[in-house]
Amino acid sequence: MKKNEILNKALELFANQGYFGTSMDDIAKAVGIKKASLYSHYSGKESIFTAVFDNILADYSLFINNLTAYNENIGCQEKLTAIFAGYIKNCQNNVKMAFWDRYYYYPPEYLKEYIQKMTYEIEMLLIEKITAIIELGIKNREIIDREAHDLALSFYYMMIGFSMAIKFYDEQDIDKDIAKCITVFLDGIRIKT
Repeated sequence: MKKNEILNKALELFANQGYFGTSMDDIAKAVGIKKASLYSHYSGKESIFTAVFDNILADYSLFINNLTAYNENIGCQEKLTAIFAGYIKNCQNNVKMAFWDRYYYYPPEYLKEYIQKMTYEIEMLLIEKITAIIELGIKNREIIDREAHDLALSFYYMMIGFSMAIKFYDEQDIDKDIAKCITVFLDGIRIKT
């Protein structure tokens, strides 16, 4: 229980104050324990930070698997719409995604290679899952017959771009813009009848 509390408080501190702006004293104080007690769970700030990042990766991987699970009863376009909206909504006011964004671009030097490698791997997993959905859409003649991987990359980067701007949105505007964005994308790949 204490380990989870340590990681949750450390996540908030790292996301809000930065790696170098967060000390072991800050984490201990936020958890309500003595600094020495932190060392019975973690060897130092680096190990806490790494554990926070690894937890985020595990949660995100589960999120991606659930988000991209394909139900044969819905069409490709409907699934892509659900993925797009679900991904964007997941990024909204999400301290884990704020943490990841911050440390992908400005990682502690000792973790730079690891963060970039793990981010790349999970991006490729998501793109592969989107590609498989698009391939099924092509096969079922829902969308135009183009290189599925290229369409998936376009979809992915549109989604990432939108998610980077999410912090600037009012709650009421986001749903309208999600609908506009995905509609334009799908109109461009839909087979015209």
